[in-house]
Amino acid sequence: MDQLVVCGVFNPVTHQSFTVAFVYARNCIVERRRLWNIVRTLAASSPLNQSPWLVVGDFNQVLSMEEVYSFVPAPVSLRGISDFSECLSAAGLFDLAGRGCHFTWSNKSPISPKSRKLDRALVNEEWRQRFTESNAYFDVPGCSDHSPCLVTISEAEDRRRSRFNFFTFFTTHPEYHQRLQTAWETVLIPSDPMISLCQKLKAAKFCCKSINQEFFSDIERRTKEAFEDLESIQRQMMNLPTPELFESERRARDLWLILAAAEECFFRQKSRIRWLEEGDANTAFFYKSVLANLSRNIIFYLLDGTGNRVSDIMAIKAMILDFYTLLLGTSNSLVAPLTISQIRDIHPYRCPLDLETQLIEIPSEEIIRDTVFRLPRNKAPGPDGFTAEFYTSSWELVGSDVITAVKDFFLSFNLPRQVNATVVALIPKVPGAASLTDFRPISLCNTIYKVISRILARKLQLITPAAVQGNQVGFVKGRLLCENVLLASELVANFNREGSVTRGCLQIDISKAYDNVDWRHILNTLHAFELPHRLIAWIEKCISSPHYSIAINGELCGFFPGKKGLRQGDSISSSLFIIAMDILSKKLDEAVRDGRFNPHPLCSDPLITHLSFADDMLIFFDGTESSLRGILEVLKEFELISGLALNLGKSRLFLDGNQLQPTEALASAYGLTQGSLPVRYLGVPLSPSKLKKHDYQPLIDKVLARIKSWTVKRLSFAGRLQLLQTVVYGITNFWSSVFPLPKGCLDRLEQICNAFLWSGDSASARGAKIAWRTVCTPKKSGGLGLRRLLGINQVFGLKLIWLLFSAEGSLWVAWVKRHLIGDKLFWVDDLGTNGSWVWKELLKLRHIARPFIKCSIVTGKTALFWHDDWNGFGSLLEVVGDNGPLVSGIPIDARVADESVGNLWNLSRSRHPTLMLLKACIPPTPPDFMEEGDDTFFWKTSPLDNSGRFSTSKTWKVLNPAPPPVDWYKSVWFPEKVPKHAFNMWVVYHDRLPTNDRLLAWGLSVSSVCLLCAVHDETSSHLFFSCAYSTQLWQGILSQSGLTPPPPPDFLSVRQWIHNVTQDQKLRTILDLIFQAVTYFIWRERNGRLHQSPSKTPDLIVNEILLLMRAKVAALDRKNTPQSATLITQTSISFLGTWFRFIQPG
Repeated sequence: MDQLVVCGVFNPVTHQSFTVAFVYARNCIVERRRLWNIVRTLAASSPLNQSPWLVVGDFNQVLSMEEVYSFVPAPVSLRGISDFSECLSAAGLFDLAGRGCHFTWSNKSPISPKSRKLDRALVNEEWRQRFTESNAYFDVPGCSDHSPCLVTISEAEDRRRSRFNFFTFFTTHPEYHQRLQTAWETVLIPSDPMISLCQKLKAAKFCCKSINQEFFSDIERRTKEAFEDLESIQRQMMNLPTPELFESERRARDLWLILAAAEECFFRQKSRIRWLEEGDANTAFFYKSVLANLSRNIIFYLLDGTGNRVSDIMAIKAMILDFYTLLLGTSNSLVAPLTISQIRDIHPYRCPLDLETQLIEIPSEEIIRDTVFRLPRNKAPGPDGFTAEFYTSSWELVGSDVITAVKDFFLSFNLPRQVNATVVALIPKVPGAASLTDFRPISLCNTIYKVISRILARKLQLITPAAVQGNQVGFVKGRLLCENVLLASELVANFNREGSVTRGCLQIDISKAYDNVDWRHILNTLHAFELPHRLIAWIEKCISSPHYSIAINGELCGFFPGKKGLRQGDSISSSLFIIAMDILSKKLDEAVRDGRFNPHPLCSDPLITHLSFADDMLIFFDGTESSLRGILEVLKEFELISGLALNLGKSRLFLDGNQLQPTEALASAYGLTQGSLPVRYLGVPLSPSKLKKHDYQPLIDKVLARIKSWTVKRLSFAGRLQLLQTVVYGITNFWSSVFPLPKGCLDRLEQICNAFLWSGDSASARGAKIAWRTVCTPKKSGGLGLRRLLGINQVFGLKLIWLLFSAEGSLWVAWVKRHLIGDKLFWVDDLGTNGSWVWKELLKLRHIARPFIKCSIVTGKTALFWHDDWNGFGSLLEVVGDNGPLVSGIPIDARVADESVGNLWNLSRSRHPTLMLLKACIPPTPPDFMEEGDDTFFWKTSPLDNSGRFSTSKTWKVLNPAPPPVDWYKSVWFPEKVPKHAFNMWVVYHDRLPTNDRLLAWGLSVSSVCLLCAVHDETSSHLFFSCAYSTQLWQGILSQSGLTPPPPPDFLSVRQWIHNVTQDQKLRTILDLIFQAVTYFIWRERNGRLHQSPSKTPDLIVNEILLLMRAKVAALDRKNTPQSATLITQTSISFLGTWFRFIQPG
């Protein structure tokens, strides 16, 4: 163990012990593998995996491409990354939350600087749960080439004052709605509707606090004690049953069900996890997610302006308050906004008269209610603590007051300070955030304000498509982020090819953009647009009256008025910000026309000075110093009128020609950072050439980071499936929507997803029960509804081709038509001689896209006679053959209108077969051509598809026809299912459970005897139906139901039995739930015995199932009738009432 030293540590003060392993890894990848094997062995076969374990030191290996910096691109061993990653995954080790330096090693070379993260502090899950506030600090290296690491274990008692938060589990208590109604209706009603609502919310807060204190405080302890009490009573009841014990057991069970549901709800809400489907018991997962969030977001110390470390909590609070009071609470005296007339001189947009009515319309009751119910769930609340769930769960009681208050704002402009108060949450922008500039301030607004803001945001979205020019794709309806990435890829194509400098690109960073924009600049721009004064007054009231408190480690500090800036988290901020930025767009274009700088050689027609997504901007020019100077002058002028200042040190300069020294000299002269391609742009790599492995490795690293997180280690199969469907596929689809991904990348991602689904790891899919190709089919066809990534990438590519025919306002489309297509024919000509690698990949999809694109004739001047499908038969050239133009005399590039003479086609009367076929494929007479307009193209996936719009789902289905449906689909994937039970049943129906008979058939040396009865051979049919153990279990569940006849002894017949035994839909649902649960518990018990776990009697499992099912059906009632149903509701129309009538009568 020459690379590792292990020692035990005991703290005599706290009486806690843990293990520390100090690492100094070899420089050789082969020798490091010996270290990785030692770490695996220690984790698997020693007491370390059951106790807190810290592994700290120099690992001489990065874990992702994000941990590598090289000014001159240098190779990085992806094999080494994979080895290290697989070792940590197998050993159950994770990075301890770190602060300080991100890179921990540098070569200190001024000529070819390199930095890496080679040092780290790793911990296991037991450490995370024992030392929840521990952290690692990586200090500056000083005279060394490595950063020293200090691990702190915080044992300080948490004395933070917690603020009120509404938790949805309050509503599960039987007394909640009655108490809330009493509190709400006893408030004296003042004349001001807003003040009245605020006072009622104050009373509701007191009501919720009292319910929490009486019934739910210290929820973990209460839940644990309630379950222990239930178990104790059940033990007595099973030995010496009495009527009193049965009644005590019922009360104890009801209490535990309430508390268990509340505990899961509590941690779900605290974790902010929204992708995981309800139904599985995931309290442990949500708990771990809460710990991870706490570890990531808690501020242990900050670095002040001189680089000194500040760790005293009072000093930290003062430092943060001073910073944000200056940032948000101080107006910028140096800003001199343009006047309204000056803005009108450079910006042509004027609000149309027909829009004014919509813009100043007072929202109706329906719009207000709809806005409340469309608010995102499980979001952090504002200062009053009330989430959207509070309003939706009690709408019958609180709805009228909410509607009256919101309407009052739009009628009287009344917005009290407490309604527009805002909590600023500090979210780290980078791992190890240590300075205040490393945090992103997210504003948490009150729900009532969110309703007002969302209504105003919808009004602003009516004007932004026309008011904001096409360079800006952020937050404008109908514009796509991918358009700017595609266009940027074209403009930097071959940037690294050696030659003279002819092109330049400046990636600018605006310092605290949202926080610094001047309100006067925004309001003057709105006035220049001639928007209705009432709308502007509403907006002004919203943006100019916030008061801020800063959330510091969960505690609110300070309360000060805002003086400038827009709130990140406020619905109207995005539209207002891009309107403010559009003045910069106009000034950059004006500067080119005035000769202050020259455009990129390919950006004169159409004029493209820049591309923007909100404040993320690329500015293109001819690469000369004079142009760069002109651009920086325009940016400085914009700063003085808007408050938005360029951060020179974070802005990057790129020049083509691959000349590093001239680029460095020019960047240094103006205080810029020299950039090199590829570079991260809008979350994806902007590359001058086709993506290589190192370029798409960040995508793989990001996916691996999500599935290797310690919080997901104990997710069920169903939970892992949901993680893949939402988070992992969401990450991948974002990249796929922007450009074609290499097949090697897609294959690697699918390998990772397949391995994670079946093993919970990314290394191997060993134990996979069903082939990935089957998994990636619709659920109705027996799959899990995932899709093959290559097919997804292809469909997104087709969407980009469709934009060429449908997105007339797109800057990318206009540029492509001018520079890449020109006078050529898109469908048949060779268009790959110019353009980027992305364009060349898209051209390979033309033959797939062509059958989907149809054309409706308007003027006939756009549609190609031979190539576009304007006649319903497809391309005429493909129908009649290549000699069609020669025989007919119609040129290959002819438009439809060109070949009509009056009411006749310009065709000879020849009887040539090709000509006769052509006449049969076109209308007898030309269509009625309009004088103006363009021919209309539409996307058609089937004869019945009349939408004309591109549909990713429909296109996928056409290109990937689903296999025939399976007849058991509805009995597995019904809406009320428990996800992990349904997943297990899915495997059962595929007959892929590894029962002993199947293992023997595979040639494995195992016993054939059933693990439950130890008498008969184990087959699927025997295990779940014929086995004496299983029979007792089925009888115990259904013994009181009176359902006849008893269920048949095979799964395929069970479905029909459930359908025939009752016409009550709720009872059918309960029986489906029971059969899935029984199957799941039998299989779990069988596997437990296989792995030497203590065995359980059928009676114990029956109690477990009945308890679980009762909780499930009660939850279904709460979900269906959230305002009136409680856990003890037993009406005939409820699930719980049905349960007690049939399953547990009496």
